[in-house]
Amino acid sequence: MGDGRLVIQNGATAISAELGLTLLDRATPAQAVLTLVSDKGALTAHLRARVDTIAARDLAVMAPPLAFLGFVDAPISGALEARLTQDGTFGGMTAELGLAAGRLAPGDGARPIGFDRAALSLAYDPVTARIALSGLSVESPSLRLTAHGHGDLLASDGSPLAAGALPDSILAQIAVEEVMLDPDGLFEEPVRFGSGALDLRLQLSPFRLDIGQVALVEGDERLLLSGAVEATDSGWKLALDVDLNRIETERLLKVWPVSVVPQTRTWFATNVGQGVLTDVQAALRLRPGGQPQFTLGYEFSDTDVRFVRTLPPILNGRGHATLENKTYTVALDKGHVIAPEGGRIEADGTVFQILDITRRPATGKVDLVTSASLTATLSLLDQEPFSFFSKAGLPYNLGDGRAELKATIIMPLKQHIPIEEVSFTVAGHIRDFTSPALVPGRILTAPEIRVAVDTEGLELTGKGRLDLMPVDLTYRQGFGPEQKGRARVDGTVMLSDDVLRDFGIELPAGSVRGEGPAAIDVALVRGEAPQLTLTSNLTGLALRLDALGWSKRAGTRAALDLEARLSREPVVERLTLNAPGLEARGRITTREGGGLEVASFERVVAGDWLVAAVTLTGRGRGALDVAVTGGSLDLRRMPDAGGGAGGGGPIDIRLDRLRISDGITLTDFRGEFGSRGGFNGRFVGAVNDTALIEGIVAPAEGGSAVRITSENAGAVLAAAGIFDQGRGGSLDMTLFPRGPRGEYNGAATFTRLRVQGAPALAELLSAVSVVGLLEQLNGEGLAFNNGEVTFILTPRAVEITEGSAVGASLGISFAGLYQNGSGVIDLQGVISPIYLVNGVGQILTRRGEGLFGFNYRVTGTAENPNVAVNPLSVLTPGMFRELFRQRPPSLTDAEGGG
Repeated sequence: MGDGRLVIQNGATAISAELGLTLLDRATPAQAVLTLVSDKGALTAHLRARVDTIAARDLAVMAPPLAFLGFVDAPISGALEARLTQDGTFGGMTAELGLAAGRLAPGDGARPIGFDRAALSLAYDPVTARIALSGLSVESPSLRLTAHGHGDLLASDGSPLAAGALPDSILAQIAVEEVMLDPDGLFEEPVRFGSGALDLRLQLSPFRLDIGQVALVEGDERLLLSGAVEATDSGWKLALDVDLNRIETERLLKVWPVSVVPQTRTWFATNVGQGVLTDVQAALRLRPGGQPQFTLGYEFSDTDVRFVRTLPPILNGRGHATLENKTYTVALDKGHVIAPEGGRIEADGTVFQILDITRRPATGKVDLVTSASLTATLSLLDQEPFSFFSKAGLPYNLGDGRAELKATIIMPLKQHIPIEEVSFTVAGHIRDFTSPALVPGRILTAPEIRVAVDTEGLELTGKGRLDLMPVDLTYRQGFGPEQKGRARVDGTVMLSDDVLRDFGIELPAGSVRGEGPAAIDVALVRGEAPQLTLTSNLTGLALRLDALGWSKRAGTRAALDLEARLSREPVVERLTLNAPGLEARGRITTREGGGLEVASFERVVAGDWLVAAVTLTGRGRGALDVAVTGGSLDLRRMPDAGGGAGGGGPIDIRLDRLRISDGITLTDFRGEFGSRGGFNGRFVGAVNDTALIEGIVAPAEGGSAVRITSENAGAVLAAAGIFDQGRGGSLDMTLFPRGPRGEYNGAATFTRLRVQGAPALAELLSAVSVVGLLEQLNGEGLAFNNGEVTFILTPRAVEITEGSAVGASLGISFAGLYQNGSGVIDLQGVISPIYLVNGVGQILTRRGEGLFGFNYRVTGTAENPNVAVNPLSVLTPGMFRELFRQRPPSLTDAEGGG
């Protein structure tokens, strides 16, 4: 304390005293002048005090109504007046005070809050313990305030403060006339409100401010704040809740503390455009030593939002946002995007999240919900940082349709984002899908396509049609660099005649009926024709190839495996068919404008009758030319091709072997045939690789009939294993199918045939003692001018029903049985020597028998015959010979039938 003075005056009506002091405990000396005036008549007194730069805390100790100044570290100046009542009690106080630059410092642990100056005018009523605040103003870099109101001083039990006591707390109601908030570094720029009101409770020891409500109004904006501020030994402790009815996004950034969740605030400033926010609710929690906990929620409308920096913004957005715990979420109820191509994309339901606002860099998650044209959606997904289609070297305009997709994107929120740090998935469906691009040259349509996309690639799955073909397909397109320009289509298709014709494979009408599933895989490479792999068990398809006499019922299983190039004119590069009765392996080409060009099968196995190479050449309108080359064909087992469905095209056959019967095979066979009305045509070949013949095939009841001619009958009979002692002559033989497979009714004629060295005939001539003929037989051979044979040919034996041979020297008739394999013979007939003379009586006998002849029978084998001759039969004229002739042996006898 410095110097001072004391003046006392005793007046007529009052006694007055004045005390002046100088206080030296601060850098700038403080002064105080106290004046006391006591009325002699009323026994009342008035106390006036003028202070100049006195410490606010010192004044707070001397005047209980000013106890709240105990937290202020600043010099204060002004005037105070107090009065004493007649009973000596405190009657009230008024004050006009101004504070110079200082700070609010409620405790050692809490960082002080500075201000430039402040002023207050108040009156205190000790009866009600209320301070009437007629003027309050604060000016500082962080706060400018003009307000008035009142505060009630309360005891520790909450009752009004008793006279002479110090308050425990102050309950205040303040009307704000103007407020500007600009704490150092807290806001982007000062935040102003034109008016407001505060309801609060200030606890003095320790310092705690409970805010029942702060209502601030600026234009149409109304901000409500409540909570508590507490100074602890460790620092400030805050719990504040804010409600804001509406605010423009630009202004929200002004009232959003810069230091509170700065990454989220930066994202908001960068990505949220002009718009209106409503029902804004925020909460700030701060504990000493901890991170600020900030929650925020608001509704927005007519707002532009950009979730990913490289993607177009969502326009006219409406929705809500929350910041809770460490996660910031923006949910879009309504909004749209203008895609780079394809127009507008509805983005209703899109959600953006910053998963953890405390991480550096933070991770953003976008659940992008879109509804738009397929081109628009995929063009959006082809933007940076993804560019999956561009990097794969493939177009994103895959087709038309309405895409309803949900994309989930997870990525770091930083300036440059490597694709390796992006997680990306898309799921949804496309309605009314049409694409000429997935399978080039073909139109794929589907009522609905399921979509799945991730960082690895794109997958489209659905049922529809590929041109006319019903399909259930999955399209896969990889995004990796090794997949550039590549994609795959696989799934199930339904094959039918219409589908095959649509793909250029036109078979004769009726060749394909019904429909059946097939599994396909199509490899797509940019700049190349699609490569198709197809497999099917052909169940459901009834197939018929009349050119091969083959058919398959719809319920019969088979195996089809092919690889094709789906160019402008599709090419089946490999085809393998394994079906009951048919095996084939080859390739197929199609003609420009559609239709089969050539189906070339290097190997065809048809039942048990054909093993060969087959070429089918299309002639338009389902007609086919057939070429069979190499291999073998068994005429015995060849099915009836029938008429009807066949195209009637020519059949060109070049075979190594054509089997007629068990013992007769034609080699080096060449023929041209047709299938219209049944198998028919002409051919040449060698019997058992020895004797040349020519022939005609014609349809007949039960199969095909064959006529064979040759200019060397002896060689033909020998090659066929029927008779190997014949030389020369001509042959004309016809075979008719007789019902059972491999059995024929035959008829043959021959002329100018010479027989040489036949053991059975030699035995016969020896038995009848015709020496000259025997010498002819063993020499140049016996000559027969002509002969006829009717027979039955079976796989087991040949039954000669009637046969004859006639020459100038000899006539012979024969009938009986020749068994294949064993060579056993059983023949009987009549031999007529000197037939030129003896044959005059032929009109009375069978052909080959003279008027007089010897009955004979030959048994055993062709190589070792047993000959029996009835010499007395020569005495029986031919006209009576039938009375004594035995029945010749037959096939029934050979089978043990009698």
